[in-house]
Amino acid sequence: MTTWLYQMSPKYWSPERYRYEIWEGEKWAWSVGSKAMGENVPQAGDTVIFFFAPSGGNDPGFYGWAVVIDWYSDSNTPLMFRPATPSDHLKMHPWWDESAQQLADKIRGKFKQQTLWVVHDDLVDDLRKGITSWVSSNHVKQYKK
Repeated sequence: MTTWLYQMSPKYWSPERYRYEIWEGEKWAWSVGSKAMGENVPQAGDTVIFFFAPSGGNDPGFYGWAVVIDWYSDSNTPLMFRPATPSDHLKMHPWWDESAQQLADKIRGKFKQQTLWVVHDDLVDDLRKGITSWVSSNHVKQYKK
C-alpha cells in the first residue's frame, strides 16, 4: 500500500468549495497536474491525503484523506477516490501547526508546486499520527481577524 499527498491550489479550488463539495463516503474522480511519483501510479486501496499549501491562500493544512478506488491513465480525471473518516472533521479544522508544516515540507521536498507526491514510508506513520492527534485533541484553530 502506498500513501499519496494531493496538493490543492486555492487559486483553482478554494477550501470553501472543498468543504462544500467533498463528503466522506462519496466517490470522486479528479485531474492530476504535475506529479512526483516516478514510475508508480495510485492503486486501489492506497491512501491519498489532501493538502492546501500556505502559498496562495489563507487557510492551509491537511484537509482529509481517502481510499483510492482506481487510477485511469487515459482519463482527464485519472484519480478516483472515496473520502474516509475523519475527513469531514478535518475540512472544518484543518491540521496546520508547526509539525504539519514541517511534515508537508519533508513530503514535498524541493519542488512544492506539484499536485501529487508519493509519501515515503518513513513519513507515513508521522502523517497518520499527526492527523489522528489533531482530530482527537480539542484544538480549534484560532483565526486572525
